Amino acid sequence: MNSSNKGNGLIVVLIILTALAFGVYSVSDLVNTEFRLNKKAELYNEAKQAAESIIQSGVAEAHMRFENASVLDEDLLAPSNNPLFISDEFIGAYDGEDSSLIIPAVTQYNDPGQFFTQDTEIIGGRISARENKFIDPFETGNEGDPQAGLFVDSRTVEIFSKASVTHPQLGTVTVRASQYVEIRDINLFSYAIYYNLPMEIAPGPQMDVYGNVHVNGDAWVQANRGLNFNGRVTIAGEISHGRHPDSGMGLQGGPVNFTNYAKELINMKKNDLWPVEAKESFSDTWLESSADNFRELANQIWNGNLTTEDNEVQPIRLPGISDYIEDTNPNTSQKESSNNAYTIIQPTIDDVDVPSAANDLEGYRKANALKEAEKNKFAYMAGLTIEVAENGNLSYYSYERDSYNNIIYESDGSPKRNSLTPSTEIASYKPFSKSNGTVNSGLYDKRQGKGINLIEVDVSKLKDLVHANSAEDWGGDSEDAPEEWWKTGVVYVKFPQQNTESDRPDNVNPAKSGNWGVKLVEGSTIPNPEFAQQRGVFGTSIATNQVMYVEGNYNADGNLGTGSATTPDNSSNFNADNGEAPAALAADAITFLSVNWDDASSDKGMSNRVAGSTEVSAAILTGLVPSGESGSNSYSGGVENFPRFLENWGGKDFVMRGSMVAMFESEIATAKWGSGGVYSPPRRKWGFHTNYNETPPPGPKIRTYRGRDLQILTPDEYRARVSSNWP
Repeated sequence: MNSSNKGNGLIVVLIILTALAFGVYSVSDLVNTEFRLNKKAELYNEAKQAAESIIQSGVAEAHMRFENASVLDEDLLAPSNNPLFISDEFIGAYDGEDSSLIIPAVTQYNDPGQFFTQDTEIIGGRISARENKFIDPFETGNEGDPQAGLFVDSRTVEIFSKASVTHPQLGTVTVRASQYVEIRDINLFSYAIYYNLPMEIAPGPQMDVYGNVHVNGDAWVQANRGLNFNGRVTIAGEISHGRHPDSGMGLQGGPVNFTNYAKELINMKKNDLWPVEAKESFSDTWLESSADNFRELANQIWNGNLTTEDNEVQPIRLPGISDYIEDTNPNTSQKESSNNAYTIIQPTIDDVDVPSAANDLEGYRKANALKEAEKNKFAYMAGLTIEVAENGNLSYYSYERDSYNNIIYESDGSPKRNSLTPSTEIASYKPFSKSNGTVNSGLYDKRQGKGINLIEVDVSKLKDLVHANSAEDWGGDSEDAPEEWWKTGVVYVKFPQQNTESDRPDNVNPAKSGNWGVKLVEGSTIPNPEFAQQRGVFGTSIATNQVMYVEGNYNADGNLGTGSATTPDNSSNFNADNGEAPAALAADAITFLSVNWDDASSDKGMSNRVAGSTEVSAAILTGLVPSGESGSNSYSGGVENFPRFLENWGGKDFVMRGSMVAMFESEIATAKWGSGGVYSPPRRKWGFHTNYNETPPPGPKIRTYRGRDLQILTPDEYRARVSSNWP
């Protein structure tokens, strides 16, 4: 081969080698590029997850602020007030070899000038003004909303977060995010029926329930002639047809109807009104939670108006109140249940020190829980407190409050009081006494089987003194005028407690004696002063940590030709002089006594205790004795017997429009339902007061939250949105 050919061959080899080299380089570059892109994607996802986690952590901490604030001021989360922070728990989770998160040097901004100075941060925005709005169940997105069908006081706040991760070769990746949190306040009396305990309902005569129903536990439903739920029913547990297993009562086969979106009442027993698909896929008689496809079938039949834990319905609780837990062994006298919600009717406690959240997060949370529960007590809300000594002596006072209506405390932590001296005797002590079969003072409670020492409160005299708004009627000092202390419309009657402080895990500390009670008389019109209405406070709620008796017509004219089980007696509902104001009653147990009631005959037979038709316009919050609590075969009485009676109603009407809240187990009036010779039932004409949709009585509020609109923001959007909250 000549040299020319050899040279040409070498050139070809060089070309091939060069091509191979470029190919190898291109493949290597492609691999490196793909590696960088994948790693960049990993870094972005890590930063995104961290930003979202910071928001969720911040939302949880914001809840603590919200729950402890009776007034949600717009600057509650301001840097100068109580700003959000990145917790040590969060830092600990990301501060390791497996994380690339940039740990901030500052985890809480106490000055707006610090904004945007850290690579990782959280900022809480301003809280919007309150908006009273209706959660329309027919609106898209509200189908599964537990508050659908209710009026709520709504506020929103935007939470911002930024998270940055870093890599030695690839640099820093930052993700900015925000989420709106809707804060909803719902008065407990916005429900026709609210059960914090398992609910049982088994009426004999037909019963119609109007308004929304919520149950925090399981529900057992049945009827003899019929039971119709005309509103939305949400159950955080299961629904069963029949009886609670410990009730000892028989089964009834009458229809139990729930409504669909077309307002048709449809039985929970398979019938022709069921959609074809539901009928074809269900073979049992009654549709219960135990059915494998209960959720799908219930949605087909009732269009979301009957939902349970299968639909992820959650308990709706008061702030700071833990779940109710049923007694685990009804065959023992030991009380294993957790009756946490009972604290709502207990007296106030001394102030609670709250440590810094940044220094002691667990202590901060525990202290906040106590404060949360405290502010929903009727005793805390009370403008007027009537305190009963062990010998029956009475004293009157109000609590001194700050501009946010929070109680001011003495240096020793006790609530600061302002003594009051009413010019008219609005309450009197009537110790129980009896001779020759006639009760001379107090009354005899046939269900409890004991005589009751009464503190009798004349509601009409209370109304006259409050409406007069004269300092002279209450002691003479300028701060004694009702407009200075009638801030919430709540009156609390306080009895001595069993212990200095509770020794129970559920913090229950009942009143000392089971032989006392409050009786309300002359209550056809209740306090509803114009000066309070001008502040947005309507009506009166009366509460006690004892049992309560209500004699005669209450907040109603007694004329059964006016009004109904759901509508007021007259259209001037909030008129201060003769209108029907929002009203609520709260106690360990509440017993209604008719217009014919006579204390003197209270220990005689039923033929001497004959009722007359009576009308009540009030919500009630009280306790019951659960099925099985008095032995394995003892019925609670159900919703149909939730209000207590002591007379022979014999076909007479008891009209009650309002709301029924079964909040706890009774701790004082614990005799079981169903003993003979106590009462015969009235014709029950009960309903949800239509005006309570928008203006419920003064009372505790459930605070719930709904997160929405989680967004990833650009740097410019992030800076602009934060700056619009805190200019």
